[in-house]
Amino acid sequence: MTDEPVRVVFHIDQSWDLVGVFCCAVEHQAIHAGFETEDGAQLARAAGDVCREAIAQVGESGDGVDVTLETYPDRMEVAIHCRGEQLPPVGLDSFAAPDSQASSPGRVNGLELLSRVDRVLYNTADGIARTTLVKFLPAHQ
Repeated sequence: MTDEPVRVVFHIDQSWDLVGVFCCAVEHQAIHAGFETEDGAQLARAAGDVCREAIAQVGESGDGVDVTLETYPDRMEVAIHCRGEQLPPVGLDSFAAPDSQASSPGRVNGLELLSRVDRVLYNTADGIARTTLVKFLPAHQ
């Protein structure tokens, strides 16, 4: 891989099929960047879980989610953006409020997510919630 970052932007409507296609793209790019097959698959699964959770939170009247896949020489970042001040996707709110909705059925535990990626960042600004998953290449951990 060159030292130039690679950036791909996706828009995923309310279709679960599009999440599967996106996951395939994440896994392909991860392997191309130098991740082992299983590490690429885990990043793809984590990204898919966050996308599905975000789509579920925006509901049928939502605009879907925007996803940015960025590949750098030392890491990959997957950023999931959606409109609204939602709870952090995939149980991340359990770190701040253990008795919250994080333990409700259908939500993935935040600790499980952290076992598949190296960092999870979450913020809201200007009405857009953003969750970023970061996975470092093995040589850079």
